[in-house]
Amino acid sequence: MSRVLITSFILSLLVFFPQDEDLSRLQTTHDRQKKETTIRVPSTTLSGPKDRYQSLTFSVYYSSLSMFPSPPQTVNFELVSVVKARKLNTDLYVVFVVDGKEIHFSSNRSAIARPVPGKPWIAERMVFLIPYDEFKKLAAAKTLAVKLGGVSFDFDADMQRSIKAIARHMALTVTH
Repeated sequence: MSRVLITSFILSLLVFFPQDEDLSRLQTTHDRQKKETTIRVPSTTLSGPKDRYQSLTFSVYYSSLSMFPSPPQTVNFELVSVVKARKLNTDLYVVFVVDGKEIHFSSNRSAIARPVPGKPWIAERMVFLIPYDEFKKLAAAKTLAVKLGGVSFDFDADMQRSIKAIARHMALTVTH
């Protein structure tokens, strides 16, 4: 009898939580003290050398209470740029280009000194706080790019799939 129950339970999990290669790329961490779970798209290289940038990486993450998972109010979209310069542009204006439309989100920015050994360069970590409803639109976009000043970086299909995967994961926390 217990075998039947266990098998039924496993099958129901497969029906309610479809196995998805893109979802399996997501990283999950638990903070027992805070009783919080964080789901993250691992840091991914968006671009190698381009214009004044040596590299640009992105990651997307959100946190929720472990006991009561729910969609977040905001989603954190992190960009880390390595700049071939000694100083950062304090007036840098960053926008996301979602299906051709530029959208600005607030961000927290911090400098990272000497990110490349032997080079006098500097890096910047920017975390954009995107409202959940706006993130759903960003994830559903046919085309996605980010502009740092006058330099544009396009997300390829694989990168967009990982963003869609975390949006699907958030949606699962609402329905289950």
